[in-house]
Amino acid sequence: MNFRIFPTLLIAGVTMLFSCTELPDKDNEEGDNGNQGEIGSSELVLLASDMVIQANGEDAVQFTVLSDGEPVSEGVRFYDGSTNKQIDLPDLRFTTTDTGTYYFWAAYGTSQTDIVTVTAIGFPVPELPDDPEPENTSFARRVLLTQFTGTGCGYCPGMITLLRSLMEDDEYASKVVLTACHSYNSDDPAYLLDRLDQAMGVSSYPMVVADMYVSYNNYNNMNGLMSVIDMAHGRSAAKAGISASAELNGNTLVVRASIKASQTSEFRIGAWLLEDGIEGRQSNYNPGTWTGNYDVHDNCIRIADSRVSNSNFTGHSLGTIEAGETAEYAFVMTLEDGWVAENCHLALFITTPEDGEDYFSVNNAVSCSINGEVSFDYLK
Repeated sequence: MNFRIFPTLLIAGVTMLFSCTELPDKDNEEGDNGNQGEIGSSELVLLASDMVIQANGEDAVQFTVLSDGEPVSEGVRFYDGSTNKQIDLPDLRFTTTDTGTYYFWAAYGTSQTDIVTVTAIGFPVPELPDDPEPENTSFARRVLLTQFTGTGCGYCPGMITLLRSLMEDDEYASKVVLTACHSYNSDDPAYLLDRLDQAMGVSSYPMVVADMYVSYNNYNNMNGLMSVIDMAHGRSAAKAGISASAELNGNTLVVRASIKASQTSEFRIGAWLLEDGIEGRQSNYNPGTWTGNYDVHDNCIRIADSRVSNSNFTGHSLGTIEAGETAEYAFVMTLEDGWVAENCHLALFITTPEDGEDYFSVNNAVSCSINGEVSFDYLK
């Protein structure tokens, strides 16, 4: 793990440790497919018109191959990324009647592209909501607030109490998207295998992390927690807005997101599936003071679809988006048996580079239901 540690800052007598995950070297970065690092080349790029299509034999992905930024077609060879066997893609198009996930890479001369993933689903891809103000680029800003907790953490009811009070305050509830990472003990019914705690430098419990940028662990001080939210919210204007549409069909959840930039920047995007109402007996070291019901757990992260590597969950690259322009990304998630779909919802977020630094932090976040949509939220 590589962590960038900022100087300790005192606010209202509360100690806060600023930390962010430092991006690993590209050569050492672990991709979603084991072959990606071996095949990849910066000279040749494979682009896909869509990441998700309907498996109806008609919906198609149009591929484009760029060599040093220029499109090429003659002499391009396509390969199945799961077998590395050459395949035929007439007119650089792919369509299928079989649902599943497909992997592609291309070769041209002696250069090879990274692997591109396409998922074929058995139902139409959700349509994005209309942009209510196409000319507007001034977006509302929300902080991604991640609570690190666990049923075996006896001091966690103190932080839970603060967070419950915080979310009852409309001013602060409107500023944050709250998520909970249960990573303290593996027998927790909401335990998350992905090591978000390591990625965000969590070394003690309870702790909350705002925007993957600042952490706070004083579970006895509401003013300190509010100060963290205020600082995270005010440190940067929203560089982009997020709209999304989600649809659950059986156990397959498809989320289509659009990012509209207000400032030209490099962007990444992530989507986390959250579940409310998970029952698990909570340890409580101070039952005389913390007297609420702590055995029902909300906003628990079930899927963290933002993995760059084991120590980096800052999201999937969208490249550079020019101010006023948009980019799309599609997520496909599978809900496990036992998860209650009616209790699930989504947190979507974008990350951008910190000025003058080599790491990304969250710049904006939104909530979305798993069978619904969220439009761009403009400043009033």
